[in-house]
Amino acid sequence: MQIAATPLSEPLSTPVSERRRKPLWREPYVLVVAGAALGALFGFLAPSVAVDFKPLGDAFISLIKMTIAPLIFLVVVTGIAQVGDMKAVGRIGLKAFVYFEAVTTLCLLISFVVVRWVQPGAGVAHATAQQAETVARYQQAHVGSLSAYIQHMIPESFVGAFAAGDVLQVLVLALLCGIGLLLLGDKAAPLRTGLERVTELVFSVVHVVVALAPIGAFGAMAFTVAKFGAATLYALALLVGTAWAMMAFFIFVILGTICRLAGIRLMDLLRLLRTELLVVLGTSSSETAIPGMMEKLPKAGVGRAVAGLVIPSGYSFNLDGVALTLPLSTIFVAQVYGIELTAAQQLSLFVVMLFTSKGAAGVTGGAFAALAATVVAAGLPAEGLALLLGIDRFMSLARAITNTIGNAVAAIVVAKWDGEFNRDDWAQSAAQIQTVK
Repeated sequence: MQIAATPLSEPLSTPVSERRRKPLWREPYVLVVAGAALGALFGFLAPSVAVDFKPLGDAFISLIKMTIAPLIFLVVVTGIAQVGDMKAVGRIGLKAFVYFEAVTTLCLLISFVVVRWVQPGAGVAHATAQQAETVARYQQAHVGSLSAYIQHMIPESFVGAFAAGDVLQVLVLALLCGIGLLLLGDKAAPLRTGLERVTELVFSVVHVVVALAPIGAFGAMAFTVAKFGAATLYALALLVGTAWAMMAFFIFVILGTICRLAGIRLMDLLRLLRTELLVVLGTSSSETAIPGMMEKLPKAGVGRAVAGLVIPSGYSFNLDGVALTLPLSTIFVAQVYGIELTAAQQLSLFVVMLFTSKGAAGVTGGAFAALAATVVAAGLPAEGLALLLGIDRFMSLARAITNTIGNAVAAIVVAKWDGEFNRDDWAQSAAQIQTVK
């Protein structure tokens, strides 16, 4: 299916000559950068006023989240229907799961090694009672059993999954409906056509919402700088710096190597998704990139069914940024309180993190609840979470970027693995992007 609406950025089919004539200031990624920069400046110069601009960022994220559930449902259902084979759907799902678990395990191992080597929590003062009160709501977080986790995946009603905005439940519902379309055979042809038209409508709505990205980035950055101040960037700088360095290593070395093994260049992927990545950077929400990725990657050669299955499920099962920061932050709390974890305790903690790293919300602060669940499950002082509140905003920036790039790479790898990757389309998109950069 071809999306008829105007794309999030210039389509790959647009002639190069026309793309060159477009003023730079009209490029979406330039407007997002300008909005974020102006917001940061405003927050620094007038913090007392800038803190009131937080609703702009929150409203943009809410608008994006509003479109995610129907978009995922429609893309997955129509994608499965186009596959036309139940075995193919199961094959794609299995390969995605194997990739997700392999990369998550690698992320956790890297983080365990780094935090033991850097020792960021050594010498940090304990959290005060006042700070501990701030995170009291997170102390109720807990790690549910596997059966409870599976039960949560199943929505209680058809409409309830959309009302709650639970990506995992919507994905399960979409899988069931897609399989239902396959079982109906030729009788489902009119329904498939209707769903494709509705998908075009949802993408059109997404394009209108994404046009507001510069405003959302302005509000989010203005609030961040005004609330925490430039000096807060130096608080617990070793932990933040370690997290950013670790995630940069993961992106450019680990994911870069994976891309090379898949026969593509990581930089081509980053250029393709540059607008989405800048929006993620401005809002600290990786979910804002879902619509753009689900439109751009199929146009660049990733099988539509693969993209429709891997990207939504990746936001529940393939949160690389969360997996990288969980051991770092959890053992940081242990180091602050002088708690030495035994090898058996660390192995148990590793198993717990395989579960708590799944399903964290893509919006800012969602991973903090996953961290709280891990700390509580490990028996560590929950009040130590208070030390991380002030810097979580900056940690979430790196997490969101890493989650987004990791899921894009996952879709490409699974597509290549399943024979649903069009190298010619990818080469053409990469050449056009490099021509106009």
